[in-house]
Amino acid sequence: MFEKEIVDVLRKKVKGEISLSVPPDGSLGDFAFPCFTLAKELKKSPVQIAEELAKTISMPDIVSKITAAGPYVNFFLDPAKVAQYLFAEILGKKENFGSSKLGDGRLVAIEFSSPNIGKPMHFGHLRSTVIGQCLSLLHEFNGFKVVRLNYLGDWGTQFGKLIYAYLNWGSAEKLHACPIKHLYDLYVKFNEYVEKDEKYQGFAREWFSKLEKGDQEATSLWAKFKHYSVDEFRKIYDMLGVTFDCYNGEAYYAKKADAAVALVEKKNLAVVDEGALIVRLGNDMPMMLRKTDESTTYASRDLATLLDRIDEFHFDTILYVVGHEQSLHFEQLFKLVHLLGFSQKFVHVAHGLYLSPEGGKMATRKGKAVFMEDVLDETIALAKKTIEEKNPDLKNKDKVAKTVAIGAIFFGDLFNDRVKDVVFDLHRILSFEGDTGPYLMYTHARAASIVRKAKMKPSKECDTSLLQDPAEQRVIKLMAGFSAKVQDALAQYKPHILAQFLIEFGRAFNEFYHKCPCTQEKDKQIQLARLCLIECSRQLIENGLRLLGIAAPSEM
Repeated sequence: MFEKEIVDVLRKKVKGEISLSVPPDGSLGDFAFPCFTLAKELKKSPVQIAEELAKTISMPDIVSKITAAGPYVNFFLDPAKVAQYLFAEILGKKENFGSSKLGDGRLVAIEFSSPNIGKPMHFGHLRSTVIGQCLSLLHEFNGFKVVRLNYLGDWGTQFGKLIYAYLNWGSAEKLHACPIKHLYDLYVKFNEYVEKDEKYQGFAREWFSKLEKGDQEATSLWAKFKHYSVDEFRKIYDMLGVTFDCYNGEAYYAKKADAAVALVEKKNLAVVDEGALIVRLGNDMPMMLRKTDESTTYASRDLATLLDRIDEFHFDTILYVVGHEQSLHFEQLFKLVHLLGFSQKFVHVAHGLYLSPEGGKMATRKGKAVFMEDVLDETIALAKKTIEEKNPDLKNKDKVAKTVAIGAIFFGDLFNDRVKDVVFDLHRILSFEGDTGPYLMYTHARAASIVRKAKMKPSKECDTSLLQDPAEQRVIKLMAGFSAKVQDALAQYKPHILAQFLIEFGRAFNEFYHKCPCTQEKDKQIQLARLCLIECSRQLIENGLRLLGIAAPSEM
């Protein structure tokens, strides 16, 4: 924001591309123009060029001072004019402040979450869910159309296991009453039997083979298991505020794998090696499309999925929000699809794992899976306990506790660079102090309370020149950078850029709040200017949290 005005005046004196930087020290200005690249053309030193430019270029309206410091031309923004512009922008655009039309209606498909049916949603799927939801919101905020894809794990020998287990040990009554728990118990029981006798693996393969061939009993049970699973998943997604446009899983695309493989063969990209059909893509590990027994592979089904999505959705870009352990698979998949002649943008948005506070992979003490529903329930219970201690008279405590818990989980993930593993510590992420979601949500609630109780309404007509305290000016300066942070997070597919900015902004706001009282200020003009700053800060925090998938409560 405001860079364009500076670039426009520089263009009158400078040829070629103009790139501004932000000085490392605020005392050197808000923006700097380096003159190194001009030295050869003008046959002068960068220092001399900077000095001449600082004296001769016209002053943009938003700039209060232009100086030369070594080889840089430094621009100092006028805080009062910046605040005046921002207040009008934020109070006018409200929930749209910081948005752009960058996408120009182009379609982005985003695959994320992708749990396995027939069992409770594993907590490990939360990272993909949270990151994918945030990237969806960021794209929509910047003018893209988004298709949210949930590629369910609904195919493979494991469903032969489930069908056999249900037919031999299952209960229709238990399946109806508590379907996912019953299916999971059956799955565990089957694996216990396999440990004692390998013949049960044969039973699983036999039933999956029947499912692949369309056997009526196998297909009917599989469809029932999937229906129950998706219903359970949707309950969790509703809690998280996440929706999907498509739930087609591996089973839907499996029948299209042969056609996808045939296309690769037609292009002469595949070879038979020791009975298997493979594609060599310039690395040590070939991509296998068909096994020696002629069956398709995960890679060929993923290829069929991508080709079908290209045909159905006509997207410009597709993002796969999947753990980094799949990096080689996606590198090979994208290279193969490009060789097939497709030019869309394919991106693997890789992420790390959740780790326990002790540093190991998330698991219970017994080593069993950690389920998302259990973690959500525990987080909500802890949030409610904290709220009852801090604000026992708060209305709608259950609703606020749920909002705080979900926000804490989302922020606890998104504050970290997605490529890194994340230590999941419930008590830390629920803290109202430090780099946490509750800290920001409470900051928003505090700002909302001040505005709600004030005897005057925020107005863009306030006198912004009265906001002269360094704490006030720091909030304004950070406020001006919100749009850029949103677009940086989008461009790099890294929500932590926005999340960490919000923490920095929240700290600056709280410093201003404590140092420059608003409602106690006797000068009504100063009071109005500060009230505007508070309301605009509140709106920025609300918008930022919303882009992270987090609701901003007005009371806590």
